[in-house]
Amino acid sequence: MQPKSYTVFKWAVYALATLLFFSLQGLVLDHVRVWGLTPFLYPILPAVEAMYEGPRRGPVFALVMGLFCDILIWPFEGFYALSFTIIALISAVIGENMLTPGTFCALLVSVGALLGTGGLRVLVHLLSGGQYVRLTARLALGEAVISLPALLLILPVYRTIHRRCAVDY
Repeated sequence: MQPKSYTVFKWAVYALATLLFFSLQGLVLDHVRVWGLTPFLYPILPAVEAMYEGPRRGPVFALVMGLFCDILIWPFEGFYALSFTIIALISAVIGENMLTPGTFCALLVSVGALLGTGGLRVLVHLLSGGQYVRLTARLALGEAVISLPALLLILPVYRTIHRRCAVDY
């Protein structure tokens, strides 16, 4: 069992780093256009964090982050809370049971997170009677491709937090 002060400190550092990435998205990346698309790094954050923190803590972080995104961004209420929680559960299982958490695992879960979020957007669009499902799918794929380089920034930060805030008893 970890001391409460350790737990509070660790998650405060994760929250601060995540807030910095949110600021990067809002202040910089939202104004960048590549192929007419904007990089979208939010889905990468819960995937990488959950890869390190496992299936109990990762999805809780993802749920809180998703609720925050639902307040900031729209497709519909609860979309990011649901999709980020699912992404975190899958990422945590991969990081805990299938691959060693690291660069390759982070790349795999990030691609899954970006494609999964895009796929859920396509599904929502399809279920709501959207006419432009193919266009939505192409946009989601393009967004995933241009967003993936953000992993080069996210991975070292979350890796450092995970390693520096680890306590061995």
